[in-house]
Amino acid sequence: MRKVAAWNRPVALLGARLVIGLLSAQLAMHKIFVEGLLAQMRWFEALEAWFPRWMLWATNVYAAAVELIAGALLVVGLARDLALWAILSVLVIVTFGHGLEAGVWDIEQMIFRLSLVLLLLLLLSEWDVLRLDRLLARGRGGRA
Repeated sequence: MRKVAAWNRPVALLGARLVIGLLSAQLAMHKIFVEGLLAQMRWFEALEAWFPRWMLWATNVYAAAVELIAGALLVVGLARDLALWAILSVLVIVTFGHGLEAGVWDIEQMIFRLSLVLLLLLLLSEWDVLRLDRLLARGRGGRA
């Protein structure tokens, strides 16, 4: 029983990493390939009173690219902390943008995503052993 319980932490971290990675990557794929970035810009138009259009386009592309790339990195287990920092940056931008758009907005999905990102950042990355970069480092005789 003790051997099974020893896997609880790595499996829990893998699960949290897979959920936030898949959710982020799927949101990005929807933005890019289903709706398209041009359609996403319709939401940004409400913010044109505060920011130039080029900045809104840059933010739109940045958010989608970060969610896609960082989400995929989390799923395969590469650059864990960098990917989490990148997703956190998108969550901060989204919070700022929604706050400008509407004083009160539905933060339910935001809280869920933020909780997973913070959980993974606050728990030691050394505990997250079920990652590709850890396997690659072990093969080279190093640590990730």
